[in-house]
Amino acid sequence: MGKKILVIEDDPIALRLIEYTLHKEGYQVLRAKNGLEGISKAQDEEPDLIILDIMLPGMDGYEVCHRLRAKSQTAQLPIIMLSGKAQEIDKAIGMKVGADDYITKPASSREVVNRVEALLTRKIAARSKIIAFLGTKGGVGTTTMVVNIAVTLLQKGKQVIVADLCLNNGNITEYLGLKPEPNITELLVKPINTIDRRDLEAALVVHHTGVRVLAIPQLCDEHKELSPSDVNLLLERLREVTDYLLVDLSSPLSDLGKATLTKCNLIIIVTDSKAGALLDLKSTSALLHKLGVTQERLGAVVIDRQATFPEAALSNMKPIIELNTKVSLLGVIPYEIKASLEFVPGSTPVILSNPNCPMAWSIREVARHIIS
Repeated sequence: MGKKILVIEDDPIALRLIEYTLHKEGYQVLRAKNGLEGISKAQDEEPDLIILDIMLPGMDGYEVCHRLRAKSQTAQLPIIMLSGKAQEIDKAIGMKVGADDYITKPASSREVVNRVEALLTRKIAARSKIIAFLGTKGGVGTTTMVVNIAVTLLQKGKQVIVADLCLNNGNITEYLGLKPEPNITELLVKPINTIDRRDLEAALVVHHTGVRVLAIPQLCDEHKELSPSDVNLLLERLREVTDYLLVDLSSPLSDLGKATLTKCNLIIIVTDSKAGALLDLKSTSALLHKLGVTQERLGAVVIDRQATFPEAALSNMKPIIELNTKVSLLGVIPYEIKASLEFVPGSTPVILSNPNCPMAWSIREVARHIIS
């Protein structure tokens, strides 16, 4: 189901027209015929955006907007005011009480859709995060962490896209048992700066959990080689249509991977518990510092694939690892034979197959750190 749009409008003809227009674009439409009903539905239904008429029976749109902004639950909701009042003073009042945009009636269907899409894009981009995952070396379980974190974030009600930048190893679509959509190969036919939301959504492969994947290496193989600036622009486009963009980086770090670092809110270094793992973590951190990544944007996850540490000792690892590497430890993932992070193409992520095991709980704790 698409994003929910609450339309607060007492004119049945105008309401039907807006509803028809938005349904065609894949949005779910909620109705309210007056201000009080609109406020109630905004709180109960948690829409993604509100279209609000000014001339309503009883409480007018200005007062509705003011009350919505005064409540913490609805204070950040995008609001578009729709009115026959075309004077600048009317628009100024609407913006002053908290509207994000103002459309004058009569408005074309295309204008309504464009304004809705633009506002949703701005709001999502403003709060969305890009999280990169980089292994200290190949085979430590980076891609598996990306997949399980993506599913966990989805379970928490977040929209998630995974961008696969592993040029030489790993393929998230294969791991998830997915076949790329035919139109994924058409994404780069046009210049990157002209790619819009519909192009992106058509190119994404969707797992049954709701995780959406863009396999960038495959695009590089079948079309032109992407430049670092192309990748940065593509990531920005992806960021506009999701809450979290998780980027799976190849190890060693490629030129394309290096180009993404300035865009990332957080880079998570993934390592294992083998001898020398702390040195690997320390050297990877030093490399990222040289590339301009500040310590505040770094975190680490240790996957205890060798069952080196008993579960009771895991909590004691945090100060030791942080003291030796100067990197904040987000989690130590315990090994469990029945829920190993090793998985074959098409298998079920552990967060779904064994959600109550210690491994799954540790993955959820890492996701909690990401959200906070």
